[in-house]
Amino acid sequence: GTGGAVTLSVGASSTASGGSINLHSGPAPSGTGGNIYLKPGDGSTDGAVYFVNPSTGSNYGVISDSTFDFSGQSTLSMSFSGTVDISSSTTVTIQGTGGVDFGDSYAYGFETGTATVGTVTSGEISINKMTGVLTSEFSNLGAGVTDSFEVVNTRVSASSIVMMTVRDNGGCKPVVTKVEPAANRFFVDVENMAATACTSAFTLNFMVVN
Repeated sequence: GTGGAVTLSVGASSTASGGSINLHSGPAPSGTGGNIYLKPGDGSTDGAVYFVNPSTGSNYGVISDSTFDFSGQSTLSMSFSGTVDISSSTTVTIQGTGGVDFGDSYAYGFETGTATVGTVTSGEISINKMTGVLTSEFSNLGAGVTDSFEVVNTRVSASSIVMMTVRDNGGCKPVVTKVEPAANRFFVDVENMAATACTSAFTLNFMVVN
């Protein structure tokens, strides 16, 4: 049959604030204070904790073992005076139909690294990062000569956007003429547009956008 229901209600008010329900757990001055548990019923489909709009009686939020859903609200504000840490053992997805607004805040902590072309195999480099700095294999790239190399990077797909700029010119005029993404790699051409050869290795910044 159907399990019995327990209802907690307090008095209504037509002028002042409505009554409140306070749940207090036990204190422990020399130990750990008591906890408050909200436990929905189990069954073929487990229950959840619902938040109900007092005016309409409709649910505007639900918390279950797999859901934290407040899509019934047009806006939701969460604010903290300290650090907020959101972590996942797999993937964290942030999605907004109208966009994601960082509120003019400083964003940092991006995945980055450094590597040198030709360290293991000539004309090739491996760096599995979203951003980084690449150092050229050659320190004396001739005038008008193109340095072509392959960057192995598991963050890249054929549809990725890979942006690259010159960081240090190596005493010449290296110009990036091609950045071609592919599955798990991208291909780069850099031409020395100077009238003389480079005097040292040049470096390049890159960033992968998916």
